Amino acid sequence: MNKTLKIVLIIIACIFVLGLLGGIIAFVVTGNTANADEYKLGNDTVKSIKAVVEKRQVASISTETSNGVTTKKIEYKSDNVQGDLLKYIEYLRNDGGFALTKDMDLSVTPSSVELGKMSNDEGNLIMMTIDYNSYGYTITIQKGKGTLSMY
Repeated sequence: MNKTLKIVLIIIACIFVLGLLGGIIAFVVTGNTANADEYKLGNDTVKSIKAVVEKRQVASISTETSNGVTTKKIEYKSDNVQGDLLKYIEYLRNDGGFALTKDMDLSVTPSSVELGKMSNDEGNLIMMTIDYNSYGYTITIQKGKGTLSMY
């Protein structure tokens, strides 16, 4: 085997190993978030839907910070969307300190629910939007500076 071919094979092997390692890390991070009992945003925690209605299949997870606003987005698949959301929203309103910021009607599909509460960090608030359809829901939690207007 010539020297060039060996170098090419070593590079391909390194790329494969790095890709495999990246996949394992992504799987572990996704699994940890899917199994977490809380969503964490700095000094604030919000009980996760898994803690209220049991574990659901996670389709995607993302977290980003832009212009001082931290956004966490988790997409779930479910066979019982309305039942899950009814229990979760009831928990958020009764025990989680959240209030509706937009009227909701879970019988309308697709649609969304919006809730908010003041953050533990003074001058910040936490907004939660739950977009849903017949097959699942996406929970988007944002934390940033602001005030809260209740519906």
